[in-house]
Amino acid sequence: MGMERAHAESAPWVCLIYHDVTPHKPVASGGRDYFSVSEAQFHHQLDLIRASGLRGCSIADAITHPSAAVAISFDDGDLGQAERAFPALASRGMTATFFVTTSWIGTPRYASWEQLREMRAAGMSIQSHTHAHPFLSECDGTRLRDELRRSRELLNERLEQDTTQIAFPGGDAPRPELRGMLTEEGYRVIGTSRWGTNRSARGEEPWYLRRCTVRGAPSDAHFRAIISADPWLNVRKQAREGTLAWLRSSLGPSRYARWRRGFLSRARAVRTG
Repeated sequence: MGMERAHAESAPWVCLIYHDVTPHKPVASGGRDYFSVSEAQFHHQLDLIRASGLRGCSIADAITHPSAAVAISFDDGDLGQAERAFPALASRGMTATFFVTTSWIGTPRYASWEQLREMRAAGMSIQSHTHAHPFLSECDGTRLRDELRRSRELLNERLEQDTTQIAFPGGDAPRPELRGMLTEEGYRVIGTSRWGTNRSARGEEPWYLRRCTVRGAPSDAHFRAIISADPWLNVRKQAREGTLAWLRSSLGPSRYARWRRGFLSRARAVRTG
């Protein structure tokens, strides 16, 4: 029994990142739609997870029961997550983790507190994506603590829960000397944007979770490669990630984000021009 448990806990599993789920095919540009998937694509991808013999679930569920798990996570708290992703998950008996930016809750294009409470009651996990979505490496100690604390306190109060997970906006981590605040403010699991797999048999806190971005309309073969943790895909993605991380470090996260949006917009103009 102990050996079986150790084996299950050491099995690698994948965590997906989604953003908005739109009623239409996303526009491949540098805008909001770049990281979105269509509602039809999302339904299809959930069916591919199930057809592959895997279980779509929240991060907490995958950590506790990693065997055959594919963790599903969302960043930002877009309205499409509540109106389209949540019903698709619930109809299949699946759960997911929604990292929400608390100052955006109830504003146009974002889920309301009432919707988040409904989602939580149905088994979804609602966690922190900070309060105002800044690049955390650009925050001093005072701003960083405020972002971590305000978001957690609001979620705890309004959803009557103990919030223990956070995802970094834009995948941007705090400066190394300030990262101790994460555990000081009650966070135990940290969602990054680094590609790769996870293993649940870990003791240190906080635990930095690798997550794989899903956007646009990947082919069935490509999506299956993601959820099955295909090693060659991981190598390619991590090599690309390393190059972009170097560029981001050189420019700084804000300048990098502006450059990236401009590059994607120009690339789309060339393809459609």
